[in-house]
Amino acid sequence: MEAESLETEVAASTDAPSPRLVVAGGVDVPPSVAERAQGGEADEAAAFLLGASEGVLDLRPPGEHARPGVRAVFPPDRGGAGPNPLVRAFGPRIVAVHDLTAGLGGDAYRLARAGYRVEGFERDPVVFALLESAWRAARGVPTEIAERLSFREGDGRLALESLDALDHGVYLDPMYPPPKRASAKPRRELQVLRSWLAPDTDTRPIVETARARVARVVVKRPHHADPIVPGPSHTIESKLVRFDVYVNPARLSGADA
Repeated sequence: MEAESLETEVAASTDAPSPRLVVAGGVDVPPSVAERAQGGEADEAAAFLLGASEGVLDLRPPGEHARPGVRAVFPPDRGGAGPNPLVRAFGPRIVAVHDLTAGLGGDAYRLARAGYRVEGFERDPVVFALLESAWRAARGVPTEIAERLSFREGDGRLALESLDALDHGVYLDPMYPPPKRASAKPRRELQVLRSWLAPDTDTRPIVETARARVARVVVKRPHHADPIVPGPSHTIESKLVRFDVYVNPARLSGADA
């Protein structure tokens, strides 16, 4: 995909309107978030509230302003560096992962904990504000993990155009719509983010571009959903999700010319 067409798709995919946002009094937010919160005369109770809890930013959905909101947490869990499905999906030959859908940073952290160098991108300014606030306030993160992990605001797809390195991977966890059939409710974090963010409808061209530029592309999917791009090299299943893996041996060091 040419750079111009990719930039056009990026612009189109980020122009979709978002729900209304208000910022709690006394809470400092980045200029991009302050701009996003300006304007409109809608009832504030019907808007999302960006507040603060325990020293970090949190996002509270309409009707739940009195409850603690959704926020990023580091470390995201108490798990160790042992094997898990996501780490298995990237395998031992990948040295660096570009997480193009960092969200609240949990998967990026787990990959860094497993030993990969990880660059996480988040294109939604509000979600990135949650992520950056928690990462700056993080305590108990081992130095070696912090040195391997970084987060950037912006659309990671544009970074693919200049990516030219062997043994790199790309990770995508697109925001997908809920299943058509009734099922158990997802955890509150996912419910809130799903109601704030529009479903990703532009993931296929990202996968197609990435699989030509990196050694391995991993896409998280719910069990009920079809692959973003048909014919993954293989899949790795967990109890709740699966990981579709697209392998490009030509982008591995030591590959035959």
